[in-house]
Amino acid sequence: MKERRSCSKLKPWFYFALELVLFATIALIVYSVVHLYVSPHFSEMAGIFTITVLLYRTKAIQRLERVLERTEEVRRTKVRERYETLYA
Repeated sequence: MKERRSCSKLKPWFYFALELVLFATIALIVYSVVHLYVSPHFSEMAGIFTITVLLYRTKAIQRLERVLERTEEVRRTKVRERYETLYA
């Protein structure tokens, strides 16, 4: 059975954007809580720190790079197979 592989370049970026929206929402909640209960001076830093930690811990950027590399590999393989069957 032949493996079914896709090579969409838009879908990984879409999922990465969804993750960023989720992270920004969490950072906004942290910003609001710190602003209200701790200090308004630390709230911006807490929001930025939250997004940074979430991006690092979930490895979202590394996952996006891996998926885009795999997409490029699948695309090259499909082109190679197409021309091998065409000129064989």
